Amino acid sequence: MKKTLLILCCAFASNTYAQLDAIDDLFLSDTPIYGEQVKTFTMTGELGILEATGNTQGTTLTGKVNAKHNLLDWHHQYTVNFLYKRNDRDLEDGSSESFTSAQRVFLSTQSEYKLEDPNHRLFIYGEYEDDRFNGYDYQAAMAVGWSTQVWDTKDSELRYSVGPGYAVSRVDDGSDGDDQMGLIVRAALEYEKKLTETSTFRQFFSTETDTDFSRSVSETSLAARINGALAMKLSLNMIHNTRPQHVGSSLDTETAVTLVYNFF
Repeated sequence: MKKTLLILCCAFASNTYAQLDAIDDLFLSDTPIYGEQVKTFTMTGELGILEATGNTQGTTLTGKVNAKHNLLDWHHQYTVNFLYKRNDRDLEDGSSESFTSAQRVFLSTQSEYKLEDPNHRLFIYGEYEDDRFNGYDYQAAMAVGWSTQVWDTKDSELRYSVGPGYAVSRVDDGSDGDDQMGLIVRAALEYEKKLTETSTFRQFFSTETDTDFSRSVSETSLAARINGALAMKLSLNMIHNTRPQHVGSSLDTETAVTLVYNFF
């Protein structure tokens, strides 16, 4: 009986490893080979919830998913970011009502093709944003150009990209403003510094601009690992948007404290 179980376990293990090898051959043939084992795919998820009571009542939910896939010839990055805020207000009859005061979803992807020097790359970038309160029905952009990994060491990393693109900003239905679309120039800079074994500083900035339109995004953050794959992150996010009509402020700021989980 024991011998039979042993044979079955060995057969199962052999079949499992064969399947893993087949998956590696099919999907990871472009995986870079290093002298030491490194992660080629990483993904983190963030979630922050703020519940306010007393004179100001409301709930804020913010989250983000960020994934990177580093291959021999390609480097891919994917981002999903969302914000939802709901507040309560008192009415004249003494009752109260709940209303949505912020709602935004942002998606982006960037693929970079590595040249003979893998730090020099050609990229293609795309993004889509649906912000309920910025005067637009949606905003979207695509760009291509040059990307450079200035350095990538154990403790820090600096990379930038710049190139031409095309952007579309569709105003809300019934708005007096006009849709905007045309050629843009997009530039982005990302710096990351490992301060200690458990803390990391990151600065990201991007801008998309032409003669009549501009959209700039900045994120400054400090993350500290709590235990294992779990970390806490303090971030300051700023979005500056040139709008077809002046509805509120052109600068949106958000300070958030989120929990970050490193899935891979």
